[in-house]
Amino acid sequence: MEGPFDLKALAIERLTSKTLAPAVSIGNHKLIALEGITKIYLVEEIETHALSGIHLKIEPGEFVLISGPSGCGKSTLLSIIGLLDSPTDGSYQLGDKEVSGLSLDQRAHIRNREIGFIFQSFNLIGDLSVYENVELPLAYRGLKHSERKAMVLEALEKVDMIHRKNHLPNQLSGGQQQRVAVARALAGKPQILLADEPTGNLDSKNGKVVMEMLKNLNEAGATICMVTHDESYAKYARRIVHLFDGNIVDETTNTHTRN
Repeated sequence: MEGPFDLKALAIERLTSKTLAPAVSIGNHKLIALEGITKIYLVEEIETHALSGIHLKIEPGEFVLISGPSGCGKSTLLSIIGLLDSPTDGSYQLGDKEVSGLSLDQRAHIRNREIGFIFQSFNLIGDLSVYENVELPLAYRGLKHSERKAMVLEALEKVDMIHRKNHLPNQLSGGQQQRVAVARALAGKPQILLADEPTGNLDSKNGKVVMEMLKNLNEAGATICMVTHDESYAKYARRIVHLFDGNIVDETTNTHTRN
């Protein structure tokens, strides 16, 4: 298993990648199709079954919330979807591509272009401005400065943080830092946004603001998969997948009107 998400490490990884994977094509495919995904960790000859035979499909434009108690396998599942970890067994289809046989370089290439990450701890780089934090993942795509600038400003506009673009992270509230993290995930126009407990470090007021923002992004067309242990956020999603002890035990669909 790879270590915790580290923006600088992933940036260097992308810069040094030599073998690039073709772009993911959606076409008539599901965006995400997991079949029989199992994850087993072996520590001192003791097996821990983090995931057991997961079957999950995510359509373009969905907002799927994966809920369950701590230790049920939510973050492990999200890490596999985000190509930060590999399953022990099973098939993972991302668009038209089976990802199990991809090299580390190819996985990094897809992460940079197809997947946006939003994490509980924000992972902003303290000595970079808001603008520079959002721009950093784009800098390793070989884009012109004018292209990067347009993408960064568009993303910051979507999260209402363009007026803070020259501030440092320590000059922002927790809620504002998470908005910047969302903008960083959005800037590259990924196929899917993966959010791992994005409200975990926020108070209830700022947590609601972030959830409303994610809901609005989804209604504008973004595909979102989020994990949380807080059942109160289920109302923001279109579909709720309940995980327990590494198994999907239930799925429900929200039928309320989304304004």
